Amino acid sequence: QLVPVIVEMEMAGIGVDKAKLREIETKARASAASMASSLRNELGLPTLNPGSPQQLLKALKSQGIEVADTNEDTLKAADDGRIIPIILAFRGAEKLAQQAKSLIECVKKDGRIHGRFDPTGTATGRFSSKDPNLQTIGRGDLRACFVPDAGHKLIVADYSQVELRAAAAIAGETKMIEAYRNGVDLHKQTAAEVLGKALNAVTKEDRQISKSANFGLLYGQSAPGLVRYAASSYGVNLELEQADHIRRQFFRTYGALRQWHGESRVKADKGAREVRTVMGRCRLIPETASEWERFTALVNTPVQGGCADGMKRALVMLADRLPAEARLISTVHDEVLVEVPDAMAEQVRLIVQTTMVEAMEALFPQVPIEVEAGVCEHWGEK
Repeated sequence: QLVPVIVEMEMAGIGVDKAKLREIETKARASAASMASSLRNELGLPTLNPGSPQQLLKALKSQGIEVADTNEDTLKAADDGRIIPIILAFRGAEKLAQQAKSLIECVKKDGRIHGRFDPTGTATGRFSSKDPNLQTIGRGDLRACFVPDAGHKLIVADYSQVELRAAAAIAGETKMIEAYRNGVDLHKQTAAEVLGKALNAVTKEDRQISKSANFGLLYGQSAPGLVRYAASSYGVNLELEQADHIRRQFFRTYGALRQWHGESRVKADKGAREVRTVMGRCRLIPETASEWERFTALVNTPVQGGCADGMKRALVMLADRLPAEARLISTVHDEVLVEVPDAMAEQVRLIVQTTMVEAMEALFPQVPIEVEAGVCEHWGEK
């Protein structure tokens, strides 16, 4: 059912503002050059190549910053507030320039990018994409370059916290399910529980800590893993002792999740060879997998794979329900993009939103599913 939908989506492609992409590339290259110059001045090394991990490692150690490597996660965890921010800014600008250049090269004669979508491109069964990889284009300037044809709008719709909702349903985690049913902000609730605060006393930074706990610990992260994840994904610096405390409090709060993890560890210890999604799709676990790899497959696949099943159901249903004038043009992570004539935008927005909810709720009826959908001038607007 899904294959014809994907073929149509690839053929439709997505419109791109090449002039804006060129402008982003030029600015990013200038920014990278400026950051490189600042870094050389800060370190007193006029010949430093900031793109060389070996040279950077040596320079950092000369400044008393002891790190095992120059990977982004390692640098964020060791942030000194002076040199490392410049390195990260340099790399960010370099990456942005390269991404803009790659996107320009992918634009076809019709002014559109016709990427490839692989519906089972990841181990858990989520989509991957290539030529270009749209999954790596984060929120920001680049998304603003993806635009509809004149006289058209983009409907940009995405599932809200769908992996947490699916995990709560799978584990039978009533405390999470009740929060969703009552419209409580789950990240605020978790922050209050793990930090020992009143709900109305939770700050923005507390909520960021909570997001790293909710999304990291969901898949069995250790305390050191949580330290790295919080720094790299949410810009939150945790001490190991603090991360350990948060982890213990999280699993005290969400006992059903703890029990589900415990059962999964027992299965992993016994050498489980397969795991299935809610729709019965099977992922084989190699005989050579370690106990940890078995465990992560046993918890990741039902959640991420189940959400992938729901997304695929939504795409098939949308292909059947959308008016002929509207067309599916992309899916990235938990997001769907539809291009539609201006006059039909609101009508199609409602179809997309209700269909996506219906498709996922059929698989996880225990928990409310939410979809945020907007009528947009470009992909980055929502």
